[in-house]
Amino acid sequence: MTDPLNRFIDQARQKGMDYPTIRLLLRSGGWKDWEIAEAFSTRELAMPVPERTGIGSPSDAFFHLLAFTALYVSVVSLVWLCFTYIEFALPDPVQRVTAYGFENALSGIRVSIAALITAFPLFLALWWFLLREIRKSPERAKSEVRRWLSFATLFVGAVMILGDIITTVYYLVEGDLTLRFLLKVLALMLVTGVVFIYLVLTLHSETALQDVQREARP
Repeated sequence: MTDPLNRFIDQARQKGMDYPTIRLLLRSGGWKDWEIAEAFSTRELAMPVPERTGIGSPSDAFFHLLAFTALYVSVVSLVWLCFTYIEFALPDPVQRVTAYGFENALSGIRVSIAALITAFPLFLALWWFLLREIRKSPERAKSEVRRWLSFATLFVGAVMILGDIITTVYYLVEGDLTLRFLLKVLALMLVTGVVFIYLVLTLHSETALQDVQREARP
């Protein structure tokens, strides 16, 4: 809570003002009811307002960890498939493809497809469930596990996009930029970029939902 609010409450209490009067004055100054209530509970009770149960619970952590794991598996599998198909479409003329290497590539494709078919629907189901729970109780969006995993994923995505740009510029300057390499970079940027943008929009919408809920408080 900000210092101006605390100082005002202290001075008002010293002047003998009651809670309804202080609340009315703070409301006229633009302070929200939830901010005033949190300030009073912290100062009068020497403790913050407790969060509702369910935020950061073991079950909440389980579903979020499982959802983000499914997301990571889906992204890695999709990127691997894109890379493999690009190599098949534009083979490196320097490297000689053997029957053993071809069979390994096909095996990798099968594994990636199986992982994608399994993990992506699981992610969609879990994410739909988590978003539904947040719509019911917007305060669930403040879960530490959810926010840590979301921002960690955003960080990894931003680093990968930045690394792609740096690598592309490097090969461009060196004059070794090939169509095959450029397609791989574009595929990686497209997949990570979609995930990055979606998570940013999701976090923004959840923050807006919490603001609406706070505004609706009496």
